[in-house]
Amino acid sequence: MRRVLLLALLVPVFAFANECRFTAQRDFDVDSAGLATLAFALGSSDITVEGVPGLARIEVRAKACASDESWIAGLTVDQQRAGDRLSVTPHSDRGSNWSWFGSSYAYIDLRVRVPENLAIEINGSSSDAEVSGVASLAFDASSGDLRVRHVAGPLTIEVSSGDVIADDIGSVEIRRTSSGDMGLRDVKGDVKVGRGGSGDLQFSHIGGNVDVGAVGSGDVTINSVDRDVTIGSIGSGDVSVDAIGGNFTLRSRGSGDVRHHDVRGTVSVPHDNDD
Repeated sequence: MRRVLLLALLVPVFAFANECRFTAQRDFDVDSAGLATLAFALGSSDITVEGVPGLARIEVRAKACASDESWIAGLTVDQQRAGDRLSVTPHSDRGSNWSWFGSSYAYIDLRVRVPENLAIEINGSSSDAEVSGVASLAFDASSGDLRVRHVAGPLTIEVSSGDVIADDIGSVEIRRTSSGDMGLRDVKGDVKVGRGGSGDLQFSHIGGNVDVGAVGSGDVTINSVDRDVTIGSIGSGDVSVDAIGGNFTLRSRGSGDVRHHDVRGTVSVPHDNDD
């Protein structure tokens, strides 16, 4: 899954390089003094955010691309500051015109450098995002993919069909996911999942507890957890856990297989037919 998702994240980069007949930059810098949160309302725009130690400003580099030169003027990026919060929003006066295979398109993609102590919020529809080196991240999207690493604090995720790969994170809360796959590695604290659907959950090297509420047909694979693993319910998906430092509890299971190995605490699984 990781290789597939990484390739998927690279596709837009190559597509945009080929599908950008007319272009213009929408660049600006903002003094970050007094700011705690940087929020993006993206729609279908893709974004890369990089936290930089010692940086004292927010650097936004936005690339507007269109198939028709007359559309470029309608591609803009707004900024609004309210207290300790800065909001950045790309706009297109033609609405959603990007087409993967059609001849007409208009879009804005962003590359942003920020101080490493900023909290980042990203809200989009089909936006893909790559984020690294920030204080915290809240990501909410429909079909957008997320690649995130080196986040000191909490990562909060709400997605539908988007895939997520996260590495070196403080703690993780997945509030909702439907068909998107989730891959987490090297989480220092707890991992909490509210509800999952048909997407797979793969967690490894977790320093705290793993608590999964409910999963439908997706598979759950968890290994190398320092503390407890608790799964409320799973439908037709399979469960596999390995190298658990505490207890493993599965409260309700459907038709899927359940496998566990090297659980140092107690194991509680209904109708357990494992070897």
